Amino acid sequence: MANKTMNSSDKQVVVGFVKKMIIYSSFISLVFFLIGAALKQFDFALGVIIGETGVIIGLISIITTKDRYFKFGKGYFRTGYFLRYALYSSLFLLAAVVSNDPAEGILGVFAGLMSLKIVVFLFAWRWKL
Repeated sequence: MANKTMNSSDKQVVVGFVKKMIIYSSFISLVFFLIGAALKQFDFALGVIIGETGVIIGLISIITTKDRYFKFGKGYFRTGYFLRYALYSSLFLLAAVVSNDPAEGILGVFAGLMSLKIVVFLFAWRWKL
């Protein structure tokens, strides 16, 4: 495993990129939230907020935590990757527990998490690093 370190200008570029992704993702989640609130699906709207919070925490953890690798069988196990996906799955559980309609809350979390994927698909591949 090669241990690459980034210089300060590279870190600034990455932080700027992540800030853009958070802003765009928050805007898309706001649209989902407003649609849920307009349709009086408040558990969905709450799920969108929970999902977007998870997106923000996940993106910040990508740039702030240093992955550790553990040998697992023939491959390596990345702790940061595992912890982010454990966070995302716990958000689904949280929405199911706090919502009056668990399916609606889970769909809201899914929409909130997918807002980041929508940003990557529509915008981020065009941004210059």
